[in-house]
Amino acid sequence: MKKILTACLLALSCLGAAAQEDSIYGIPTDVYYLMPSFGKGMVYFSGQAPAQGQLNICAVDNTLRFKDKKGQEIVAENTDNVVKVVIDNVSFIRSDGMFYRIYPVTIDYGIALRRDVRIIKDAKQGGYGTTSRTSSTREYSTIYADGVLYGLDKSENYPYEVSEFILLYRGDNVVPLNKKNLRKLFPDKKTEIDEYFKSGGTLPQTLDGTLELLGRWK
Repeated sequence: MKKILTACLLALSCLGAAAQEDSIYGIPTDVYYLMPSFGKGMVYFSGQAPAQGQLNICAVDNTLRFKDKKGQEIVAENTDNVVKVVIDNVSFIRSDGMFYRIYPVTIDYGIALRRDVRIIKDAKQGGYGTTSRTSSTREYSTIYADGVLYGLDKSENYPYEVSEFILLYRGDNVVPLNKKNLRKLFPDKKTEIDEYFKSGGTLPQTLDGTLELLGRWK
């Protein structure tokens, strides 16, 4: 598993109202969700017919979200049998309770990208990007993260951390990006893969670099 991006992004107190409209808890919507906006999508299940709707996926609690007829955002309660979600022609597979955006290399395998967004709980924005604890009582909404329901005030800006990981997938199986799994993915290219690492080659740190590396052995 290769971490390609780790950044603690603190919401600045100088953000204007227009910027706030495009954020949730101070997190830009295109970071908070795996897609920049809700789009026409299809959900594929194991053992039942697919369903469609206006869909997105929350990167904070890894839940599937949809819009009802009134445009209200709803959290899908049971996604245990969801195997794939397609939103505006972008595909996500679900493995071990997590959604991964996939970048196919062939029809059978490719790259699985996972984004984790963690809100730093019980912290408020202070001066010059610092954070401080708070115990004041507020009107809270709730968000499910790290296995716990947390109450968060949507009007506040919270410090948050974004991490993205490059992995591999084959079918509906997601595995770490490493030499061992590359050899399994390309059984006819084991000699070439061994030579690549023996000659000083390393695992790429970027999505484009990983796509290029896989492309040479497909």
